[in-house]
Amino acid sequence: MSDRRYRLDPQDRTGWMFGLGGPQLVTVALGLVVAILMMQAGVPLGVAGAPLIVGAALALIRIGDRSVLEWVPSVWRWANSGGGKGKVWLAPLTGASPDAVATPPLPPPIDGQVFVVAGGDTGPPVGVVHDQRGDTFAATLRVSGRQFALVERGEQDNLLAMWGDALAPFCQERGPVVEIRWSEWAAPAGMEEQHAYLAEHMIDDPQDPAVVSYRQLLRSTAPVATRHEVLVTVVVGAGMVKARSAGGSDRHEVAIETLLNEVRMLRMRLERAGMVVSAPLSPRELARALRVRLDPTVIPTLDRRGRSLGDRAGLVEPADGGPLAARSTWTHWQVDGSFHRSFYFREWPRTEVGATWMGDLLLYGDAVRTVVVSYQPVPPRSSQRAITRQAAKIESDAEHRTKQGFRVGAHHRRAARAVDEREEELVAGFSEFAFAGLITVTAPTKAALAKACDDVVSVSAGCNIELRALDGRQAEAVGACLPLARGVAPKGMLH
Repeated sequence: MSDRRYRLDPQDRTGWMFGLGGPQLVTVALGLVVAILMMQAGVPLGVAGAPLIVGAALALIRIGDRSVLEWVPSVWRWANSGGGKGKVWLAPLTGASPDAVATPPLPPPIDGQVFVVAGGDTGPPVGVVHDQRGDTFAATLRVSGRQFALVERGEQDNLLAMWGDALAPFCQERGPVVEIRWSEWAAPAGMEEQHAYLAEHMIDDPQDPAVVSYRQLLRSTAPVATRHEVLVTVVVGAGMVKARSAGGSDRHEVAIETLLNEVRMLRMRLERAGMVVSAPLSPRELARALRVRLDPTVIPTLDRRGRSLGDRAGLVEPADGGPLAARSTWTHWQVDGSFHRSFYFREWPRTEVGATWMGDLLLYGDAVRTVVVSYQPVPPRSSQRAITRQAAKIESDAEHRTKQGFRVGAHHRRAARAVDEREEELVAGFSEFAFAGLITVTAPTKAALAKACDDVVSVSAGCNIELRALDGRQAEAVGACLPLARGVAPKGMLH
């Protein structure tokens, strides 16, 4: 039996007309209209043509992978936030509000998110994050499973199918879940915990052959040891649960109750798929996950303070989970003693791939990095409307190109086939998600960060993934990779 292959449809970049998107066409048209009005008013042709030239330059000149017009929002936000001045954020050390004792102070790109303790009356406390800006709530699970790369190919396909079955129920009309995000975090493990264990249990003679052999094993293993952690975050929109509120219940209380129920159901489905799933992270576990991702340099200290995973999980109080200082630049975000640089998956593999196609990237552990895939459930009716609009747009653009004597290339033909295949799958009962991929690389110095980023870009290219740096939006991108309630905006999703 031949191996099953998987296809990731490319993002539609056919545009509205001649490959240009709506904002680009509007900018050129506006420049043309202004130029005509100026000529009618008697303005010399050389001056009147300036608006058209400016509009065409904004829409057509490309820097990197984006037009000048597409760079404008990023540059504007960057300048408006004071980033160009090298503004530094410092966490307040005193005067914490009694109502926010469990919430760590967070820098502006990820602020406005409050830690809420939920579920304490009926079970262990659950750390819920409330994003006040988007009015969303999030809870996180820790997930692990069998060594995926080591099982037989047929079993790999079954595991992928069960993962899809676990996500499919989120695609419902007026469903409360607005995002599901998995993040795979990896960092060099170090041997601090093993050395501490040896020091505590070692026999009196340090020259004992067993002790010498164990130390030698630790020295040889340390360079290749990597710790991995997979977190799955479920995000619920408070605005999507209004109709569920009854008897005058507080909308936020209903949202938290709905979130916990959705997490419980997802946990059951993942366990049926053969995965090992933890209870939702407690406030302390959530704080530790946040802290080590923002500044991995604290890991050795935390490891020395606690032996077992259970001990370490309780070492970080929620109010201490945030950073003490942060500074944004155009190309990276510095948090305490760590430098971060984020990329997005601009291109997914264009050819059909096997089940382990991302294996090299997920197994890469020579640097601290977080790989994130964010899913936005798309209700069936919305899927059908989007397919209809996209099919009409592609057909219209192809027809216009033909009439004007332009060639309709392979990109158009493939986009049209992808839309037809999506519609066939939707009719067959499959669920649809919008999705986006991000990766954040972290290092203790800028030089180490540059090298690690080059390595990660190279490894990704080997997986047929094209990465593009999110320059000007580094802090927001790093925040979208954290187990918080603010992820990738819907308009940033890549289908």
